[in-house]
Amino acid sequence: MKVLFVATVRSHIGQFHMPFIEELKKRGCEVHAAYKDNSADKQGLDTSALDKVFEVPFSRSPYSSSNIKAYKALKKIINENNYDAIHCHTPMGAVVTRLAAKKARKKGTKVIYTAHGFHFYNGASKKNWLLFYPVEKYLAKYTDCLITINHEDYNLAKAKDFKAKKIYFINGVGVDISKFHSVSPEEKAEIRSEYGYKQDDFLMIYPADFCERKNQNMLFDTLKILLQTSNNFQLLLPGLEEKAAPFIEYAKQIGVFDNVNILGYRRDIDKLVAMSDISLSSSRQEGLPINLIEAMAIGNAIVATDVRGNNDLVVDGKNGFLVPLNDSKSMAECIIKLYSNPNLIDNFKKRNLEMVKDYSTGNVISQMVDIYKSLGLV
Repeated sequence: MKVLFVATVRSHIGQFHMPFIEELKKRGCEVHAAYKDNSADKQGLDTSALDKVFEVPFSRSPYSSSNIKAYKALKKIINENNYDAIHCHTPMGAVVTRLAAKKARKKGTKVIYTAHGFHFYNGASKKNWLLFYPVEKYLAKYTDCLITINHEDYNLAKAKDFKAKKIYFINGVGVDISKFHSVSPEEKAEIRSEYGYKQDDFLMIYPADFCERKNQNMLFDTLKILLQTSNNFQLLLPGLEEKAAPFIEYAKQIGVFDNVNILGYRRDIDKLVAMSDISLSSSRQEGLPINLIEAMAIGNAIVATDVRGNNDLVVDGKNGFLVPLNDSKSMAECIIKLYSNPNLIDNFKKRNLEMVKDYSTGNVISQMVDIYKSLGLV
């Protein structure tokens, strides 16, 4: 069997899909990939298991003429390689792919689309619904299998009668819980010492690239409230800094920047999360956030906004707290509860270590293999 994986950028394949690609290789599959190479921004990702790679000039913007070039390039790749299956990811990557694969699909190629979070969702702008919803609904009829990774997207696709031949729900892309795992108090103290933090620092981490969707300014407003209680609160922000400037300026403007740690793009997230006391998310919406699954695997208590994706993982009061979007006061109150109650953190830790098993790499690969079997591919 020969499969083509497509995503807008290389890092998406490298970060999220290599374990399943390696599983396909073990089963005798030849796996190609097509994407725009963004290695300069996100280095250190191993994609060596891929048999062949094609550079395609995708743009994330639906208005960019680059996607016309991408369509032509991808159509040529598909027509020349006779794939048994084409598995597309990311919104624009999936739009271009399904249009380019229409001829191949008539010849028997299976087209699979994993939606990592529709741009139309509860609370999305009217513009998003007007632009993205009709496109996704139209292209569903050119999709043999639509895979969703959160309940809101799955229920919407079913309720709106998307015409994909099969619609599935799976538990995200999987997390390697052999790498992201709970550490002992001694190990935690050692990591903190290695990174130069004090034992009485209360470390809060949110691994995410700086952008409007990730909404870091909410965390700065929260931190301002927390610092009225103690100066021990430290906010750790690993993530691509390309668009960080206005966020950093805001943190300085409200007087919290001295307690903010801008860490840049990192390959040691497991250590950074392990040394932290709790994990946060201020996101406006998610598909199924890998950063929170990693937090669960390590056993961190979580405080997150009550939005799509976050609320698939966090059960309020069971393994963390959910707060209304942009309600920094509520977020601060929940953090103070955890700061002042180590037993509550321990209880959330135990529940997260149990709940995360559903989202392990092994479990998700098993779900994906079953889907491929249902399509007659493995």
